[in-house]
Amino acid sequence: MFCAYCGDVDGEETGVDHDERDCPWYDTDNGAVTIDPAKLADTLKARADGVPTLRAAIGLLVSHGLWTNRLAERPGLLLIDYSGPAPEPYGVDWVKVIEALDAKDLPASGGELRILALAASLAHPGARIPLGDAVTGLDATNLRLVLHAIATANGRPDAA
Repeated sequence: MFCAYCGDVDGEETGVDHDERDCPWYDTDNGAVTIDPAKLADTLKARADGVPTLRAAIGLLVSHGLWTNRLAERPGLLLIDYSGPAPEPYGVDWVKVIEALDAKDLPASGGELRILALAASLAHPGARIPLGDAVTGLDATNLRLVLHAIATANGRPDAA
């Protein structure tokens, strides 16, 4: 069966019986939350301002390009304010991201998962990722993004 969320057609991504109900990218809120990735990126950057490690983590995700789109598709990994007329995401639920990474519950390439893991490591003390493992195999573009994120976390964004 075709999965409208990750594009899987033959069950190789997450299992033989994979369809949209089994997909980790399936909207956990049953369509109740629609998130614009560009607006999400702007919101995350604004909320991270003033906290160097969080700014570095969000900057890495936004600069990478994939993860704000994926997070917008998976609101269960976001902090969402439901008190207003429309649900508004205001942050990343790093604990849930770390749990999803540990459970290998996110369909993505190894490099994409390393970027998310590095961002989680910068943003949350519960993320334990060996730096050597995380940077091994990154291409030059992603390595440059990671080095910039590390410099940003250190308060020296121009050092990278």
